[in-house]
Amino acid sequence: MTTNDVRNADMNENAVPSDAELRDVLDVFKTMSDPTRMRIILAIAKGPITVTDLAAMLDLGQSAVSHQLRLLKQARLVVGDRSGKQIYYHLVDDHVLEIYALTKVHIEEKQHGQEN
Repeated sequence: MTTNDVRNADMNENAVPSDAELRDVLDVFKTMSDPTRMRIILAIAKGPITVTDLAAMLDLGQSAVSHQLRLLKQARLVVGDRSGKQIYYHLVDDHVLEIYALTKVHIEEKQHGQEN
C-alpha cells in the first residue's frame, strides 16, 4: 500500500476518524516511540534473535529486554518462535520496519529542505 492508496482511501470517507478509530494506530506509534523498544525492533529486523543475543547486542539486561519484548508482542509488532529451549524473535511483518523507514525518510526530506 502506497501513500496514494492511503490518501485515496481517506478521500472516500467523509469523516475524520474518531479517537476510538485512531486508538490502534496511535498505540503502535506509542509503542515504537520508546528508544529501547525501537533499538530492539531494529536489531530484530536483521534476523531472528534470542533474548540473550539481544541483551548482549544492545548492552541491556535480559530482564529489561524480556520486558520490552512483552510490550512489543502485545502491540503485535514482534513474535517469538520456539526452537528447543530458545525463543527466536522476529518482526511480525515488513510493515513494522517500513513505519520506521518512512518516518526516517520524512525527517531527512524535511532536514534537506531546510538546508536549501
